[in-house]
Formats: sequence, structure tokens, C-alpha cells
Amino acid sequence: MKENILSTFLDICILEIDSQGNITNVEINTKEKFKPEKAKTIYDIFDKEDHQRIEKLLNLGVTQRKTYLQLNPKYGLEEYADLEVVYKEEKIYTAIKFYNIQREREFEKRVEDFAQQAEQDKLTGLLNRHGYWKYVKRLLEGKDPGRKLGIVMVDVDNLKGVNDSKGHIAGDQAIREIGAIIKDTIRHRDIAVRYGGDEFIIIVEEMTGKYSTAYGLAKRLHSQISKSKKTLTTASIGVHVVKIKDFSKYKNNEEKLQEEWNKAAKIADDMAYKAKQAGKDRVEYSKSVKK
Repeated sequence: MKENILSTFLDICILEIDSQGNITNVEINTKEKFKPEKAKTIYDIFDKEDHQRIEKLLNLGVTQRKTYLQLNPKYGLEEYADLEVVYKEEKIYTAIKFYNIQREREFEKRVEDFAQQAEQDKLTGLLNRHGYWKYVKRLLEGKDPGRKLGIVMVDVDNLKGVNDSKGHIAGDQAIREIGAIIKDTIRHRDIAVRYGGDEFIIIVEEMTGKYSTAYGLAKRLHSQISKSKKTLTTASIGVHVVKIKDFSKYKNNEEKLQEEWNKAAKIADDMAYKAKQAGKDRVEYSKSVKK
């Protein structure tokens, strides 16, 4: 009964040993394929390369743990395990916690996929606002304060009109198509985010040169969106450029760092609004942009 309960939660084997490492009793073993009773010593259970680590563990004479030791496949498992030595009431116990490499990798993959899904906009496949700040923060905390970042705000024109006249499926298709254009146009290092229902934001690491990388990207995006028949609409785009060093004094205050970044993003948003006010389907930029 004790083993059944433990096996629900753990892959573990507990052995009683003497001071020389000889196995005197198998207390618990939740691994059916593992056969520690066939071994004479705790050393037998592990690969020879790890024997020195185990010897050091036993010689310390206090509860200690070694991680990621290779098991000897002779006893049923070709896996890795942690080994903990526990001293209790003049007895010595070793707790072996097993790793199943394939299962570990599958678990890590599930965690990675879940995290990615939590940060990903389902309609476009771009980042959503949950994943956005993590990547921006990483750029702002970069080791090169002399670098500049371009902020490109893409505001879809007349999406409500598309939804009203052609239905929400057509509106979703327009958003999806603009997301695809953004994916195809940005560089691998750029950060692209579906910022709101009809807004996208792209963070661009500015290249050294006479003209703004972000502005060049904005012009290409504008051209591609305007020419596309699938989008059913156009976009108004705003551009603003910031210096990373202007944020360096806020590195130890994340709340303030994010607040200052949001102010910079608001300028790009204001430029997109300016483009809308000027007739839509165009690019506007702040005074920080060289073109």
C-alpha cells in the first residue's frame, strides 16, 4: 500500500545500506523494472564513472545529495537518477530519484509549448501583449546602451467597416493577412506583436547607418499591405525611435522601466493616429526618425 501511494507521485527507490555502501535492505522501490535486490552495494547500481562521486557522498557522513548519476543498465534501467544519502537513527538510507530522459524531454516540450501558446496570438501567430514585455525588457537591459530601437505601430484602417459590410470572418481574414505580411517582412531579430484588436506593434533594432531601419520597414509594410487584395483594407503606420541608454537608469525599477517604455510606444501610436487624421493609408514619423 505504501509503495502504491508513493508510486502515484514519485519514481523512487529507498535502500538501507551500511557505512561501506553494502545494501542491507530494500525499503521502497516504485520502479517495477528496477532490480536493486540483485546488487550487493550501492556502487553496483551506478555507472563506474560515478563511483567516486558516491564515495565522497558516503564519506561526508551527513545527509547530502548528488544529481544526475548514470544507472547501470544491468539492474533494469538505462536512465539517470539523483542519489541522496540520509542518516537517521544510526541507520543509513539512500534515496534514488529516477529520471526518464524521454519523459523529461516530453515534459519540457509540453511546458515550452504551453508557454509559447500563452504568449501567442491565436489569429496571427505573432506575440500577444502577454509575451510582449518580456522581450522588450530583454532589449532594454542589453549590454550596448548605444543602440537604438525603432517602434513601428500599425493601425488597421476601417476594420469596423469590413466587419460590418463583409462579416467578422472577413475582418479576421484581414487581420490574419496583415499578420502574415508582417511576419514575411520583419527580420528574425525583430519583435512583432498583435497589440490590440486592430493594432500591431513591431520593435526593431536599428542598424548603424544614415537612415532609420524602422522607417524603412514601415514603408515596406505600407506598400505590401496597400497592394494586397486579401487584406480588404489598408493601414496607418507610425514610427518612433528611442535610445536604449535613455532607459538605463530605470533598470532596477521594472515598473518605472515599463512606464517609460509605454510612453515611447505612445509616441509611435500618436504618429499612427496622425496618419489616420491625414487621410489613412500612409506612414507618419516622429522627430527622432531619420529618413
